[in-house]
Parts: sequence; structure tokens; C-alpha cells
Amino acid sequence: MKNPDPDDLRKQLESGPLERPGFTSKLQREIEEAVERKERTKPRIKPMLCFAGVGAIAAAILLFPWNTLHTQSDAAPVADAAITATTASLNLSPTPITTALLIGLRTEHEPASEPGRVLKPMRYSTYRTMLIAPVRGQLQKTSEGSGILMPYKQNFWKIDSLVHRTKTDEFHYLSAHLADQPVKPEVFPDQEDEQLNRTETLLFAGNQYVSIAESEQTVRGGTPYQADRIWVRTLPQLKEGHTVQFYNKPVDKNHVSIADVYGTNTNISGVLASISSSLRGEVSGESWTVQREPGHWVGKVAETPRVTNTAAVPDSYALHDFPRELPDKVVNHDDLCCNWNGIQSSWPQATDALTSPMNDMLVIFENGKLKFYPYGQAPGSDPQLVLNLLPGEQLVMAQWATDHYVEEWIDKVGRYLAPETDKHVPSID
Repeated sequence: MKNPDPDDLRKQLESGPLERPGFTSKLQREIEEAVERKERTKPRIKPMLCFAGVGAIAAAILLFPWNTLHTQSDAAPVADAAITATTASLNLSPTPITTALLIGLRTEHEPASEPGRVLKPMRYSTYRTMLIAPVRGQLQKTSEGSGILMPYKQNFWKIDSLVHRTKTDEFHYLSAHLADQPVKPEVFPDQEDEQLNRTETLLFAGNQYVSIAESEQTVRGGTPYQADRIWVRTLPQLKEGHTVQFYNKPVDKNHVSIADVYGTNTNISGVLASISSSLRGEVSGESWTVQREPGHWVGKVAETPRVTNTAAVPDSYALHDFPRELPDKVVNHDDLCCNWNGIQSSWPQATDALTSPMNDMLVIFENGKLKFYPYGQAPGSDPQLVLNLLPGEQLVMAQWATDHYVEEWIDKVGRYLAPETDKHVPSID
């Protein structure tokens, strides 16, 4: 039989709708022979992420709205992409996973009411960190523990959520420390003629910045007061300590403004002025946060009450979109292999997704589960690993390790996330 020219194959795929769904047996034989002749030739682009099988791709070449789904190599012609994806599905296996993911999650809790207290306890959060890594070619959860374990410069740091209670007060606060050092609980003063509830909530943890929401309820001299603030801090700033209260307190200087992270040559003041022009409150850029939306992290600036000379206005804020991508130093890797519409076309129930820097791992948040796929695996296939999320659990952190750091993280994270009873077991000679 005469070997077909690959250019002829391309013309057949571009010539118009197929006469019937899927491959004809003749076309499939010709493609297989073309693949065999060029078995040493690598595909010119990465395999398309979202394909459901050989027949579905062939039928969709001309019918599917390709502009809604793209990879990072979207400069290639559509016809070439279709041929590459089709031959890959016949001849190539999904990319082996060599990357590790350190993921931090937050769960919010409704407090139980306590008799004898004037103030109702406030909602609070607990946290857990997991490391998912390949071990002897098999993806698995290698470690899990409470709190948020995060890489910072050359070390790992731990952020723990601690509780301090007195007869009248309750503090849920965050404590940052080197992961190989013990946590040091703080003691807060108990003020007379006052009841106080205070909660700190970790919303985001990068590799140097963290986003924290603070809420406080106070009854002082029979007068109630409530305040809410939100900040971005560096890890050392979080470690420095905590404000006992912010009733009638000036702005906390222990934070990073949005102008600090973008630099002086980016006209941030003009952007902030544009946002605040139609608002009653103030948007200074001092109070802001990093918030998770499907598929990526975004910046949000806080609108706060304008400063007046009248009686104290309760501290509060409302968040507004900040129309700039976050700098890499805030979110060091936050790229998806394809756009969010493409993810949902293959996983309609997905609420979030992550892609590794090496494009070898795709993580789908779906129906209360984390589903881990190798890059290029069909959406209809079984994931390599499935982990259950807790009810309402939300993403706080996603940090990646590649190359030799994978084994290093497996070892160190395993030690740092081990239960306390396992950390100080004496050796036996």
C-alpha cells in the first residue's frame, strides 16, 4: 500500500465535516501508518488537555469551538493542533508526574454558645497542610498535619491557629514560627469591665506574604463595639506579635500596602483613585487582600470609612476588584494549563483547579474532592489520586516543588507535619 503524505492527511481533516461521526477505518489506518513512519519525531505542541477519546476528537475538529479551549502553545494552527492531539492520543501516554504539591486548606467553624457570656463566640477557622508527591512512580499523599506549613526563603515556617480564653475573653490568633521550633503561646491581658472576642483568619499564604482578616467584638462599660479589618503582611510581620484590640486604634502599621508590592513606577495611586471615585468610603490601598477565585488568585482592595473628627466610626471594610495581575513575588506560580471555560467544559462541576509549573499535574476541585490527573489524561479517565475535602474547606496555599526539591520536601515535610507525639521520641541505642 502507498504510504500517505502527512499533508494529504491535513487536507482531509480541513476539507469539511466528516461524512459520519468518528474515524473512518481508512482514515485511522492512514494516521497510524503516518505515526509509525515518524515515531521518532516529537509533537510540535503539547497534547491538548481536554480530549475525551480518539473518536470524539476526530468528530470535534471542525465542530468544536476551539477558541474556548487553548493551551499555552496557542500559536500553532488549528489543523496542526488537531493532528498532533489525535496522533498523541493514539501513541503517547500522559506526562509522568514528577512534581510535588504542598497544599494548605482552611475550614470555618460555627462556635458553640456558652452560658454566662454576654458576647456570643465568633466564627473561627482551623487549617491543615498536605504534601502530595510521586513515590516510586505512584502519586500519593505523603504527609498531613494541622496548621499551614509554608516554604520561606531557605526554611519551612509553620502558622498555627491557637486559642487563649479567660472568664470573659476569647482570642483565636495566628502564630508564626520556624517549623523546627516549638510554638510559643501568647498571653493576652484580661481587662476589667470588658468582654472581648477576637479572631484572626488566614486567607492566603504565599512564599513570603500572608493575608489575614481580623474581627473583634467588645462590650466595654455596657457599650458594644464591633470591628473588622483585613491586611497583607510579610511572614516576619506576622511573627512580631498581635494587637490586643483595635477599639479607637489608629491604622496598624504592621502590614504591606498594595503600592509596596507593585512598586513606585506603576501608577497605583491613579488606579486606587479611579476605584474610589464612585464610592462613599476611602480606598487607600493600605487595607487589601489576596482572594481565591476559580483557577487563580486575585487582589482585592478594601473600602474603609473615611476619617472624620466626629465620634469613632466602627472599623469595617468592603472589598473591590483590583484591576492588575498580582506580581510574581506575591503569587509565585498561578498559571492554568488552559482557561477556566476549558476546565468547566470537561469538568462541569469543578469549582477550582491548579496546574503544576512543569505542566505535569492537574488538580481539580470537584464535588468535595481533590482529583489529581497527569497532564494530557482524558477527563473521562480515572484520576491517579482522589482526596476528600472537609465540608466547606477552602484553598489557602498551593506551593510546588520540582527536581531534587521533591525528595527534600518529602523528607522535611514528613518531619514537620508529624504529630507532636512523634517528634520527640528518644532514640534507643
